[in-house]
Amino acid sequence: MNVKEIIDDIIEDSKVVMLITKPHLRAKLGYYIVSHLLKREGTEGVYIALNIPHTTVERKLEKLGADPSKVFFIDCITSSIKSVSTTERVIYLDSPNLVLLEGTLSHGIKTLSGDENFVYIESISTLLAYNSYQSFIKFLRKITNEIRLYGMIGIIFMLDKELEEVEFSQATTFVDDVIDLRDITQEELQ
Repeated sequence: MNVKEIIDDIIEDSKVVMLITKPHLRAKLGYYIVSHLLKREGTEGVYIALNIPHTTVERKLEKLGADPSKVFFIDCITSSIKSVSTTERVIYLDSPNLVLLEGTLSHGIKTLSGDENFVYIESISTLLAYNSYQSFIKFLRKITNEIRLYGMIGIIFMLDKELEEVEFSQATTFVDDVIDLRDITQEELQ
């Protein structure tokens, strides 16, 4: 199954999925998936930018032929580096504090007007670097249920071996499917 077929399967079933990938492909694969979603008519999304500023994500999406104006960004990087002003489509947090992130995500979801919307979370490891594991699990439970209640698609990226086996088992109880994309190659994302 290729990446487009995997994305179409996620869309068809409105799943909340955890995607496992190799570190060197995470960003490129993420842009590819989000751009594929945005090219669908009636699709909008919330993008939680934890490692890459939203302006970089916007440029990458445009380069792939997607419309970044269909995305509500929660940027957890930029305001820790420079002064910024929140806009209609971008809210800046100075860190991925889960309490603030939870409220901001709820707000972002309510701004979407598409028929098939999604929430994209860049990285589990960044959330865990700033928050306790127990807080993360509570956050994951809350947001995955919110995504489901709104009938959305949820995409959560996890790097290969990012969690210990017990933690991984606990985290996967909140998603509908775990999809292993560690065998995807750079060429498949062209």
